[in-house]
Amino acid sequence: MSEQLIVAGFHRSGTSLVSQLLHRAGLFLGYDLMGATFSNPYGHYEDNEVYDLHQQILADNGLDWLVARPFLPVVIEPRWRQMERFIQRRNADHDLWGFKDPRVCLFMMLWKHLLPNARALLVYRHFADTTHSLSRRQSVEMFSNPEGPARMYRRFWEEPDLALRMWLAHNELLLTFARTYPEDTLAVSIEMVQRGFPLIKAVNRRWDLGLDEITVSEVLDPTAIQRRSGRQPISDRALIPRIEATWQALEELGEQAQQLSRETTV
Repeated sequence: MSEQLIVAGFHRSGTSLVSQLLHRAGLFLGYDLMGATFSNPYGHYEDNEVYDLHQQILADNGLDWLVARPFLPVVIEPRWRQMERFIQRRNADHDLWGFKDPRVCLFMMLWKHLLPNARALLVYRHFADTTHSLSRRQSVEMFSNPEGPARMYRRFWEEPDLALRMWLAHNELLLTFARTYPEDTLAVSIEMVQRGFPLIKAVNRRWDLGLDEITVSEVLDPTAIQRRSGRQPISDRALIPRIEATWQALEELGEQAQQLSRETTV
């Protein structure tokens, strides 16, 4: 029977680095992976088939990837069939496989319904660093790609808290998943990974997946992920309690992963 590992984390949270590490360690992530871009020079490690499927579900619900509020996705029958066929093909081809896409944060419960034994590796990053990185990427997109969806790019300046609301919506859903399926969840911050957290060892310890031991230093570019200088600007101060509670809950999950690592070392 096949095993699956889903890598989930908000945009610009370090999921590409983590997925690169898992890929090197032997986790199959897809036949057609999204390539490198100016904002992700080492590749995204995203399965284009999964990416397209998530985009279609969002479009079916009248949404794009800029989801900034909780929503219950309506999945039409053809999408269910697409997801089932995808799973059947992957299970037939691989004993261990997974996928990564930031949009999966919005659909974790759907995938868990179809893959009841799937495990989830959640990757999180501080809201100030993430929102700054996302806004910076979109500003480059807006000025370097005048033929692109300018209205979408402008939303980050027309709605000052958009990136922050997106961070909340995605990470609150991840926390809901983690609380519902604690035994099938492991959460790490990208800062933990940067500091040398033994990710592959922790994943193997948690679920005995048999991945090859690869150290973070073999794939980490220290300049690729930078911290924001200065404080996070916010227009709607009513968001602050939600932000603080969400960050604290994520850090508690990260501490659980570090405790697992300490137990492994002992």
